[in-house]
Amino acid sequence: MGDSYVIAIDFGTAYSGYAFSMTPRGEEIDPFLKRWGKELGLDTPKTPTCILFNEEEEFLKFGYEAKTEYLNMRGKARKHYFFEAFKMALYGKTLNKDMTIKAANGKSMKALKVFTEALRYLKEDALKTIAANTAGTKFIASDFTWVLTVPTIWDPSAKQFMREAATQAGIVTKGTEDRLVIALEPEAASVWCKKLPAEGFISQNHGGDSLEHSPGTQYIVVDCGGGTIDITVHEVLDGGALKALHKASGNDLGGQTVDKKYKEFLREIFCDGLWDEYEKVYCSSSPDSPAFQ
Repeated sequence: MGDSYVIAIDFGTAYSGYAFSMTPRGEEIDPFLKRWGKELGLDTPKTPTCILFNEEEEFLKFGYEAKTEYLNMRGKARKHYFFEAFKMALYGKTLNKDMTIKAANGKSMKALKVFTEALRYLKEDALKTIAANTAGTKFIASDFTWVLTVPTIWDPSAKQFMREAATQAGIVTKGTEDRLVIALEPEAASVWCKKLPAEGFISQNHGGDSLEHSPGTQYIVVDCGGGTIDITVHEVLDGGALKALHKASGNDLGGQTVDKKYKEFLREIFCDGLWDEYEKVYCSSSPDSPAFQ
């Protein structure tokens, strides 16, 4: 059963989401993508990668709900643990189970717990969504093959860290680790791109077929995320298989690095601490803002 039932989690620096497929083996995959934010009048394919814990380090909320509740806490926020953009804590670090990361208020928690509870939420939400779309049939994690995406530029210890977090989250158990597939983000994007229709995606002089039906075509996928930029170069072979022409590469200059650099630029323009004062007064996500006083 698990060979044909798949749940794929895209765990991003800025946004996360999942899709699942209940397609029988051998048939064309028709994945279902979870939509987020309806309680806020939104309809998005991902939710912010934010997680909220109480002062006893117990999980409270994830995604839009975590961000909304944290921003509405005001004075109570100082006692809670709110994490966002925490995925990049794994980049370029020597990892171990006792490594800690800082919450928005400066308090620290074990990184493994933060990642584990985020993955646990996504796992349980996926199983709940599937049950709601299969006439209430109950499924458990072991009924599925799980796919978890990671940046190409992460070293093996970071990928192993994610595997350990997935195990602690109950996505797989000791002895069934082969049910978890660690997929490189740009390679997953490349597989998707080769299936896209040519119209509106491939240049006019290419022809009318999708990449999958265009053997000999070489193409580059540049995956620009919140934390990293990953690049792959592939060639389409007969039958639609892909051949990597170059080793996947990239760096940590994703969108949030651009945001950070822009704020540094503003600090230079508005000297004498004016920008820092602006953030303190008007940016309600800051624990020093009057919104939390």
